Amino acid sequence: MSQIMQNFLMGTVLPSILFILLIALVAVLGVARWPRTLLALALVALALRILGIVIAHFLLGGMERVLPTRVSEFLLLIGSPIINLSISVTTVGAFLALVLSARVRSWGWFSVILLAVIVSAFAANFAYSLYGLLVFVGTPQAYQTYLQPPYIIITNVIASLNIFALLLYALLGQRETAVASDAG
Repeated sequence: MSQIMQNFLMGTVLPSILFILLIALVAVLGVARWPRTLLALALVALALRILGIVIAHFLLGGMERVLPTRVSEFLLLIGSPIINLSISVTTVGAFLALVLSARVRSWGWFSVILLAVIVSAFAANFAYSLYGLLVFVGTPQAYQTYLQPPYIIITNVIASLNIFALLLYALLGQRETAVASDAG
């Protein structure tokens, strides 16, 4: 299998298929066991996000010279798809949380989750892409800033607010909201 085909399959096809399967799984389990489903989605998203960030910035920080070439190539191949999969898992969890909080008319939780999703989506443009920085600052400064640990930490924490909102809702929201049964 060629490297280009492997990159396409790992970077594009696999995350797309996993996203669709995740939606199906949440559709089956989500409403019946929503607190556990939301908690599982948030924890998986957080683990994937941390793993993806560590891989991406570990390699961007120049550590690829220490690793064998095949390992470095593999990590470069999976770093971004892992972050993208984390974003997909979080999107499914956020949708489920928004539907469930609206269903029981818990507008406070609905507003918090929606605001966290919007802020996180905006911050992700700066955390996972140089383009946002390039728009606002010059090219040399953008590259330098993008690799600085404080920038990496701050942008990734803000980009992960949606995950933290899901965790809070899964842990605390279930006490305030109960899923109403459908009137059939």
